[in-house]
Amino acid sequence: MPITPVLTDDVVTLRPHTTADIQALVAMGTDPETVRWTTVPAPYEHHHAEDWVLEKMPAGWHEGTSFGWAIEAADDAGAPRFAGNVDIRTGPPAEIGFAAAPWARRRGLMTRAVRLATRWAFDTAELPVVHWSAFAGHLASWRVAHACGFTFHGERPLALPQRGLLHDGWYASLRPGDAQSPRTTWWTVPVLDGERVRLRAFTEADVPRIVEACSDERSRYWLAALPHPYTEQAAREFVRGKQLGASLGQTVTWAVADRDDDRLLANVGVFGLDDPFSPTGGEIGYWAHPDARGRGIVSEAVDLVVAHAFAPVTAGGLGRNRLQIGAAWSNTASRHVAERAGFTLVGRAHQDGMIGYGENRTVDDGAWYERLADAEAPALTTPRG
Repeated sequence: MPITPVLTDDVVTLRPHTTADIQALVAMGTDPETVRWTTVPAPYEHHHAEDWVLEKMPAGWHEGTSFGWAIEAADDAGAPRFAGNVDIRTGPPAEIGFAAAPWARRRGLMTRAVRLATRWAFDTAELPVVHWSAFAGHLASWRVAHACGFTFHGERPLALPQRGLLHDGWYASLRPGDAQSPRTTWWTVPVLDGERVRLRAFTEADVPRIVEACSDERSRYWLAALPHPYTEQAAREFVRGKQLGASLGQTVTWAVADRDDDRLLANVGVFGLDDPFSPTGGEIGYWAHPDARGRGIVSEAVDLVVAHAFAPVTAGGLGRNRLQIGAAWSNTASRHVAERAGFTLVGRAHQDGMIGYGENRTVDDGAWYERLADAEAPALTTPRG
């Protein structure tokens, strides 16, 4: 297949690379985000772009080992401009790779390009599957694959090489009969403002406070599954897991921050959002940093989350009809939060879960609470963002 076909959806065009793309390739290859998330040579120089345009791309088409295109789209002035690369390595198994020029990001252009490339791969090249992989945490790349209908298969530790190092990897695939549209709801994490707290997405700046909270003896006692010692790496994996969970329609998790200095005070989330047996249900979980306990911080945060969870999806909420909270029977502080939030105790589950650590590790009963959407809710600040 020596001739590169031109593909277009009238917004994005996939075409052969030309020497006119070389400078734009250098700019893309030296961009910090490209260097961080891809395996381009670092430093990326003019001769690397020349080799890509004049050697690698034509050879891939000629040998049938890789089908690659330059992506072209109109810029803000309406002029056609190099917007990135997309290529499908035939393997087996076949795998897609893509990179966007800095100006072209967050415009939906790469999603269009990947749809064009994979449709051609199935219809013309007759590939049975196209795989996607990225370094774990590369949400921008996963957002493209997610929008194109790829099925997420999981995370593998230290599976992807980059310049002599190994990174954890995310994996997904697309088959010819799959719809090129999202398979799961990607829940957003809106900012929710209360009187003293602001609920927002977790960031890298929260890592030290997460470590402090999850290393605390009281946290370790009630959250027996926490790793110990609790490291910064564990905190980063916690944040990454919550971001991934939101993309898979499973959970929405907030950092509870001080409204004045943005300091992390607690964590609160709704999970079980993808339960097929309870499609409008969910469970609330929470923990607090030691210096935020006993101040009503978690209670204020839970009230905000409950209001958001019960709000219709059309109004930006989660559209839940029933929420539940589970706590160890002897965890009076956690149970008090549930009761203050208007949840009703509905049962005691015997020997429901582990608490404690080391020699103090034991099994406790579980206290289970529920609240329905038609229960009276407190007046709360409207979510934004």
